Order: sequence, then C-alpha cells, then structure tokens
Amino acid sequence: MIENFMFNASIESKVMNYVICFLNSDPRSFAERLSFKSEVQHIFDKKYGIHQCLQQTLVSIDSIGRELGNIYVDRLTSENEQLGGAFSPNPNQRNEVVGLDDDCQSIFDRLITVPSRLEIVAIVGMGGIGKTTLARRVFDDLSTVYNFHVRAWATVSQVFRQRDVLLALLRSTTHVTDEIYRKNNEELAQDLYRSLKGKRYLIVLDDIWNTLAWDDVKLCFPDDENASRLLVTTRLSKVAHYVNPNSTPHLMNLLNLDNSWKLLHGMVFGKESCPLDLVGIGKTIARKCQGLPLAIIVIAGLLSRIRRTSDSWKSIADNVSSTVNTDSEQCIGILALSYNHLPHHLKACFLYMGAFPEDGEIEVKKLVRLWVAEGFLDKQLPRLAERVAAVSSDREAIAEIFLEDLIGRNLVFVAKRSFSGRNKTCHIHDLLRELCLREAQRENFMCLIKRDIHCLPAGINRKRRISFHSEFCGDLRSVPAIPHVRSFLMFSLGLGFPADIFLLQLGFKLLRVLDIIFLRSEHFPTQILKLVHLRYLALTATYELPASISKLCNLQTLIIHGPWILSENGESPTIFFEYWNMPWLRHLGFTVTCSLCIPPIPEINYPYPLAPILQTLSTIRLTSCTREVFRSMPYLRRLAICETKEDHNTNETSKYLSNLVHLPLLEALKCSFYRDAKPWRTLPWDAFPSNLRKLTLSWSYLPWEDMTNISRLPKLEVLKLRNCAFLGPEWEPPEDEFLHLKQLLIENSDLVQWKASTIHFPSLDRLVLVNCRFLEEIPVEIGEIPTLRLLELHNCSKSAEISAKEIGEQVEGLQVIIRSDL
Repeated sequence: MIENFMFNASIESKVMNYVICFLNSDPRSFAERLSFKSEVQHIFDKKYGIHQCLQQTLVSIDSIGRELGNIYVDRLTSENEQLGGAFSPNPNQRNEVVGLDDDCQSIFDRLITVPSRLEIVAIVGMGGIGKTTLARRVFDDLSTVYNFHVRAWATVSQVFRQRDVLLALLRSTTHVTDEIYRKNNEELAQDLYRSLKGKRYLIVLDDIWNTLAWDDVKLCFPDDENASRLLVTTRLSKVAHYVNPNSTPHLMNLLNLDNSWKLLHGMVFGKESCPLDLVGIGKTIARKCQGLPLAIIVIAGLLSRIRRTSDSWKSIADNVSSTVNTDSEQCIGILALSYNHLPHHLKACFLYMGAFPEDGEIEVKKLVRLWVAEGFLDKQLPRLAERVAAVSSDREAIAEIFLEDLIGRNLVFVAKRSFSGRNKTCHIHDLLRELCLREAQRENFMCLIKRDIHCLPAGINRKRRISFHSEFCGDLRSVPAIPHVRSFLMFSLGLGFPADIFLLQLGFKLLRVLDIIFLRSEHFPTQILKLVHLRYLALTATYELPASISKLCNLQTLIIHGPWILSENGESPTIFFEYWNMPWLRHLGFTVTCSLCIPPIPEINYPYPLAPILQTLSTIRLTSCTREVFRSMPYLRRLAICETKEDHNTNETSKYLSNLVHLPLLEALKCSFYRDAKPWRTLPWDAFPSNLRKLTLSWSYLPWEDMTNISRLPKLEVLKLRNCAFLGPEWEPPEDEFLHLKQLLIENSDLVQWKASTIHFPSLDRLVLVNCRFLEEIPVEIGEIPTLRLLELHNCSKSAEISAKEIGEQVEGLQVIIRSDL
C-alpha cells in the first residue's frame, strides 16, 4: 500500500515538474521529457506490468508532451515577443529580465492600487522591445497571484479570431468540457462573462493590432468595482488610447547602454566573466543594437556560436544591423509585421525613411516636403483634408498626420521637438532601416548606393529613386545613364566633377526630386533647367542664380544653401528669378539672407502678379519687405526676416515692417535685427497680422512696456525673445495679458526683477529661460498657473535656479529642468 502510494506520488511529482518546466519556458527542461516517459515505462514494465489504464496514461503523457513541445516551438516562431527563445541559450545563462524593474513597478502600481473600478492598462512599444516579456513578468509575479482571484492570458495577434481568444481565456477562468467547443461565439462570450462575475480578475490581452478586436471582446469583462484589471499590449498608440481614452498608456523605452550590455553579457556568458579583451567590443555591439532587446538577443545567440576572439567579435560589431537581419529571419519577421500592417500610402512613406543616413536624425520639415513632392499624399487628400485645421491646400500638414501615424505605430521615433512642441527631427531604429532597404529593394522602390558610382547595382534602371551615400572617383564618362529615375538624393560630398557634367552623364529626364546640396560647382548646373518635372530642388550655390529658374513651373520646394557670393559692394546676394511666375511654388528657402526681385507694378486693369500658394519664405532682407513683394504672396504663412547693416543704415525699419499688413494669413514670423543698433527702436505693432501664432524677435532692443503691444495679438501661442529682444531690469505686465500664450522663451536678457502671476499667463504650458544671469528669482505665482507643465533654466543665476526648484517642489506634476555650463 505504502509502495503504491509512493509510486503514485512519484508519478504525480514528475508530471507536475513536467508541466512546470513548460510554464517556466525553460528549453533545457524539455530535454527531460523523453527520459521521464522512459522512466515511467521502465517502472511499469519491471515492477507492475503493463495495465491497460496505465498504458493509456503513458500514451496521454506522451501526447501531452508532444503538444507542449509543439506549443513551445510555436512560441519561438510566433510573432509575439517571447524573446527568451530566439536562439539556443548558453547553458550557464541566467534566466533573467534586464532593465524592466522600473516598468514592472509602474505596472504593479497601476494594477494593484486604487481605484476599485475596472481599469485598463495599456503597454505600448515597437516590436521586439519586450512588451510581452513585461506583461508576463507582472502576470506571473507572486504579488499578482495573491491579489487576483482569477488570472487569464490570451494572445490576440495580427489575425484576430474572437473564438480563439474567448477559449484561451475560458481555459483559465472555468472548467472547460467538450461541450464548450460546440458553442458559438456569443455563447462563449456569455460563459466568460459569468465566469468572471463577482471575482477580482486580471486579464492580459497580448498583441492587439486593431480597435475592432477590442470591440469584439470588451463586453465580456464585468465591472463589479472590486479592483479588477485588464492589461493590454500593443504596438499601436491609437489602439492603446482607444481601449482606455482616460488613461496614459505605459510607453516602453529602449534599453540604455548599461542594461544593453548587461543583457548581452548575461545571454552570452551567463554567470561567467567576459574576457577583458572582449569587453570593449561587446559594449560596442550592445550600443549598436540601439537598446532593442530583440536585436540584443539575436546577436547574443550568434556570439554564443562563434569563437570568443577579438577578430570574430569585431566582424560582428562592424555590421550589427545587417548581421541581425541575416542571422535571424524571425527577428526581421517580427519587425516586418508592423510594416505589413501599414496601409498602402504609409508603406511608401515608411520605405522613404531608408533613404536617409544611418544613425542620423531626419529633419521633419524636409521629410514631409519630400513626401509631398513624391506624390504620396495625392490619393489621400480628399479623405484627410477635413482633419487639417488649416485649409486643405496645406499638404505638409496632411503629411505630418502621416508621420504621426507612423510614430503612433512605433515605427518612427521623435528625436527632437520644436519649442512649440511640434516634431522637429525624427529617426528610425537601424533594424527598421534595414527592413526599409530590404523591402525597397524587393519592390524596386529605391536603391541606396554606398559604393563608388561606377559600381551601380544591376537593375538600377528599374528603380524609381536613388539615394547616394558615397563619394565619386574615377572617370565619370564610364558611368551608365539612368534616365528613368524619378528621385535623386545625395548625402555625401561629390568630389571632382562639375554638377553640370554629372547631371548630363546620368541622363536624368523624369526627375521629380533632386537634392544635391553636397554637390559643389562653380557655376549653376544648366542641365537642371531641362528637368521640367521637378517638384523639389535643393542645391548649394556659390554662384548667381539665373532668372530662368522660374521656368521650372512644377517646382513646389526650392531650397538654396550657402555659401553665396556677395555682390560687388559686399551686400547680400539678390534673387533675380520671378517667383511669382512659379504657380506651384510653396516653399522658398535660403540659408543665407538675400534680397528678392521686386514684382513689377501692373498697368491699370491688369491683375497683380501673384505667387498663388507660396506659404514659406526665409530668409530675406528687411529691404525686401516691400508692399509689392508682400502683395504678391497673400497666402504666406511663415516668414523669416533679417536686418543687415545696410538695412539698418536706411533708418526705415518701421516703414518696411509696416508692409506686414499685406500678409493677413501669416502665422509664424521671425525677425532678427542688426545687433549693433542702438536702443530703443520702434516697431509698427499695428501692422503685425492678427493671425500670428508664433513670434520670434532677436536683437530688437525694445522696452518691456512694448510687451503690451505684443499681448494684443489675439492668437499668439508661442513667443521667443532672443538676444536682448527686450531691455530693462524690471518687467511687470499689466493684468489680462497673453491670454492664449502657451510657450515663452526669454534668452540673453538683462532682466533682474520679474513680477507676474497666473492672471498674466493663464494658458502658459512651458517657460524657458536661457542666460538670464541677472534674474533674481522666478515669480512664485508662476507655479500657480494650472496649465504649466515644464519649467526650464539654462545658465541662469543661482537664485533663479533655487526659486525654480522651490516652485517644482510645491507644484505636483511640474517638470523642472536646470542646466548650467557656468
């Protein structure tokens, strides 16, 4: 009897260990499966014989083993982020999760603390960042087990099947019989609801891709106000906000360098130490993984299989992203899921990101203009125009919606934001860039050239776009013509060839986009004038631009970089082409201040010359701000003006700025005055357009009393006061000023005492003070502004820094940033 009991206990113990090894997801434990079955078979054969019931048990155990093994293999190859199985691990490797302690604590706090009502917590991040790993760690934690009566997990995945999700949850919430598989989806949903009713539960819905999936299951979860919780993981910010619009999703960040190296070290060496000669190279490899756990794990798997020598590790360090993609199709497959889920118009926008240099930040302004020139928006304009606050002709605003969509899908990341909070620069992870290049090559979308131009890849004539990242050398005459290319972007210096010969040799005829700011030439490349399809042109000028540029009638964006040659009398260069005869010109930009050609005054009964859709103009001399110029661009929205020494000597600053009255739609104005001028100048404030939302003043030397005039601009939201824009030791604004101002920057000011309160800036969101070294303190009443969320000080006085810290301590939720190089 005792022997039978011990035998049964032994079997039960082994079965439990067998199941636990699966739940722990330890691949090494599965090696014991066959030995366990053999051991049971041995016991049965030798001691007890083969009884039919016991034989059936053996068959069941074997069947369960195969099933568990299959499920585990599925885990390894599924699109979900079970990162621990991306490769065969080092036997000494510790089974740990690195860099998630803060994330776990944040999720724990939201799951276990108040409120009592049903709460939905969303985890958002790019593919391979560890969302599922984080959710699993929280789900399996003992504090979670003790806090909830019921816990259930379902993987939703990209191909959503409601029935599979309901059954997966029911297996954890109730006893599942054969009968339940005969029920329809509506009956299963009712069973799930009843199984959860009255219980405190934690449900994890892993890997949700669309809002329809949530709509199909959300009514299954009762709210009994017993602190039940739902934990959702997704790559899409839109989905996260949809499932709980009243809560901020938990955004997962990439690992820092220390945690990246810690994870890599643990996966490769386990408890062993890394050889000293490999530490530096190993940290380089970890850094080049850019904090993505999926990439680190794949690289670790490769490093575990090669010799531990400096040379072999250096070969990996030199090509981390391409090595990851080559070595693990599973890795690129996980990332490709996000790409495959994109609508058609966003796929083109995403693939275009691969044209830019690796590890570099991409200027958002340039990116969206390129998208517009490429025609990516054309078919989407009718559908999206109504979502844009501005008129529907503002295609760049619609392009920014596209970019926000890619950011929301965690395919593109914001690198820098402008002072007003708009996206200024962005970037993509190197692995995503490799995905861009792979898909772009497969679809003949684009070709990236890193080698000498003489080594053009085969089939380049089928590519519509070329992105050039190499320097020229050798004889240009041996380079074959590529007349069918629509876009040519250059991101490296072109040495030794005149631009005219270069363009002639390549035989461009159908170009829409030409960006050759790195290609220098002593003369304007006249071949450009034959590119009648051009929509985007960016080049560097060391010469006078011909008036015939205006013949490029399809041009939308024209960007001219310096250095320019000065005129004979040393003044800024003059633009002679007739911009008003370019009907599609939207953006005209010069990196060096220049003078514009003045439109002719029409004869009586003739229409005034117009640039009908010109929206951006920068940077022009003050003396170009004439009535004729501004009347020719009535739809201008963004303008940058610079006053030169010659302009200042005319003593007619107010006269020229008074012509701003002819720009009623102007939203952003930047005025930089001659820095050696004497205070105090007078500006024609009544001429400043009432539509202004952003105003930047530099070297204007105005008295603080003039701030009252600025406050009368009814829509002003962003005000930047740079480089002694206002002078005087004291500023006390009158009441009810700046009712709509959200962003205020004061830089290089002699301000000593500032008296202000919430009634002066009731809508202020961000206050930045830079080089205000005489300011005694920040008004404590500033902290009482209910909308204020950010207070920044850079190189300000110690007393001002102390007052900022005190305000930050008193105001909950206010972020205070203090930097000092003094």
